[in-house]
Amino acid sequence: MKKFSNITQAITAKKLVHSFLLPTSYILLSSPVNASAELETLMDMSLEDLSRASVTLTSVAKKEQSLNKVPAAVHVITAEQIRRSGARTIPEALSLVPGMHVARLSENNWAVSARGANEMLFNKLLVSIDGRSIFNPMTSGVIWENAQIMMADIDRIEVLLGPAGTMWGGNAANGVVNIISKNADETLGLYTETTVGGANHQDVKLRLGSAINDKTDARISVSGMRSDYAVGEEGDFRNYNINMRVDRSTYDSELTVQFGGYNTDIHTEIETVHFVNIALAPEVYDENSRGLFGMVNYDTEIATGVLSVNVWADNHKLDYEYFKGNYRNWDLDVYYRLPVLAASELTIGGGARFTQTEVLPFLTLAPTEFRKGTRTHLYKDQVSSYDTYNMYSQLETAVTDKVTTYLGLKVEYFGLVDRYEFLPQARISYDYSSQHQFWTGLGRAVVTPSIIDTASTVVDLSVEQITQNNYQDTSTIVRGSENLKTEAVTTFDLGHRYFLSNAFSTSTTLFYSQYENIRGIGKDNTQPMPPIDVSTDPWGGDPWSPAPWEATPESIDMYQYIDDIKAQTWGAELAVFWQPASNFRVNVNYAYHQVLAACNDSDVCLDYSRAKQEEPQPNHIASAHTMWDVTDSVQFDMMYKYIQGNDSGSEDLGWDTISTLDARLAWQQKRDWPRIELLVDGIFNTKPYYESNRRAAYELERQVYLKAVWVME
Repeated sequence: MKKFSNITQAITAKKLVHSFLLPTSYILLSSPVNASAELETLMDMSLEDLSRASVTLTSVAKKEQSLNKVPAAVHVITAEQIRRSGARTIPEALSLVPGMHVARLSENNWAVSARGANEMLFNKLLVSIDGRSIFNPMTSGVIWENAQIMMADIDRIEVLLGPAGTMWGGNAANGVVNIISKNADETLGLYTETTVGGANHQDVKLRLGSAINDKTDARISVSGMRSDYAVGEEGDFRNYNINMRVDRSTYDSELTVQFGGYNTDIHTEIETVHFVNIALAPEVYDENSRGLFGMVNYDTEIATGVLSVNVWADNHKLDYEYFKGNYRNWDLDVYYRLPVLAASELTIGGGARFTQTEVLPFLTLAPTEFRKGTRTHLYKDQVSSYDTYNMYSQLETAVTDKVTTYLGLKVEYFGLVDRYEFLPQARISYDYSSQHQFWTGLGRAVVTPSIIDTASTVVDLSVEQITQNNYQDTSTIVRGSENLKTEAVTTFDLGHRYFLSNAFSTSTTLFYSQYENIRGIGKDNTQPMPPIDVSTDPWGGDPWSPAPWEATPESIDMYQYIDDIKAQTWGAELAVFWQPASNFRVNVNYAYHQVLAACNDSDVCLDYSRAKQEEPQPNHIASAHTMWDVTDSVQFDMMYKYIQGNDSGSEDLGWDTISTLDARLAWQQKRDWPRIELLVDGIFNTKPYYESNRRAAYELERQVYLKAVWVME
């Protein structure tokens, strides 16, 4: 057995956490004990006892903590919950968390948000995999279709709701999703998985893990999948992934090295509609994105403290119909945690990120017999390089045996806009008794500025024939601005955790947030609207032969990105765990969110600008997940999701009410036999439905999947 010192055990507990993470609930609490005594107790516990130990997490203070000591709205999705929910992707797993709004746009694309208005590239949620941020610096959002990590490699997903700017920095405005993969020594042997099902879904996943020596383990995971892109549409989606991980553990240190890559291909065909009853060829789009990454994480003891160094780099190429470009990141994060005074612990750290983006101008909306037009993205600098730096500290103090405070501050410099931001946070925890914990917090966080907001210009010149003698001019120009203020949010939240027993516990949160400088599109009154000849493209050339008709708009509608929108959100989140029998468990989640948005400058904002789009969001979101061990070899699990619709009065902006029930039936006769699973999404959804606002989503249908898993240790 590998040996660890006490402090190193605290750092590297994720090598052990899979053994003692409670599989039945992510809100279970335990009585407070000191770290050394807890570690000694854990080492002496049987596997059965370990399964009932308290959930631990790392997302709040970047260290292993028992959930009952965390003064924040934090939820942990365990590996068992992921497997038994039938989730095939990270967004689907996030549906298990109250406060998360997961909207499926197509068979393989999602919009995910926390405590705010949902949109395809939600920019107020920081998502990381083993400490590596996967946000897109061009748009400051996450492209979820490229986050296709093998679900069987995930140890747990920690979700922190609310601002976490002090420890995590930019984009941790409404929350943090921290995806933690399994250590290599937890995945020894051969793992195979294959799934077939509706929408022509097919996937194959392979993993091979091996011990190199008594201190070092390694694994390689590869996966490939294909399916239809959307129900009722011509096209397909293909994704391929590879990931390699090496872990080395010694008495006082832990070293992890990872590298991998992905490739995503999307082919779609969209039917062309015209007033003339003739057959028109569909518009065909072939899109691709690919990326590579590498990272090194090193934790070690120095004197009485713990030093952690995390270095990663990635390289991505995007070739989408609406966006084309490349970006590269080089990131360094270092922090040192040490005890100070008699009852305090100080964390000090800093980081730097160097980003290089290359954005390619492109033309779309190629002319047809009935349309002449182009959409062009221009950028101030086609190639941009900029740095981001930060320094932070957090002091954790046990004021009494019942009261603990957290005080922290991060100063972050965003080189893209040459601006400093201050991200303070204060939290307090009160352990009223072994069954009740109360906590509250106040913090500020910001959104990382993006290239699109600050340095882009979108030119859309289009004249389309509507009737035999009538043409419609839809030409617009939208400009970015370097003078936009940084999007910021200040949140106050209050929470309570109740632990009756191992069979029943609850977690409740109330919150109120104020947003400033939200991005939107408004009127551009700073430039005239010049006449333009649509027979030529914006550069003055004529790349296409003339159409059989000619029309010239008298003007172009001029718009710009603005920061004049402000908003308030408030709501409540509830998570309940109940185990009425040893073989049956239930997790129930509910969230109520309310958004109130307004524009500071009515002369600039549009009637249907972002200020209006913020509000028609679903207010009530609920889910329930049941896990039933029917026999020693049969499991039957169900996942129910409800999202209340909200009609904006506009056909494009409204949200439908969603009520779906998914089921999983699994059979495995013996441990070394294959496991067969039958998965059904939308059991009672006999008609197509939307999970997102109708403007951005495709219809979804009930789907059935058959999965086979075989592990050879």
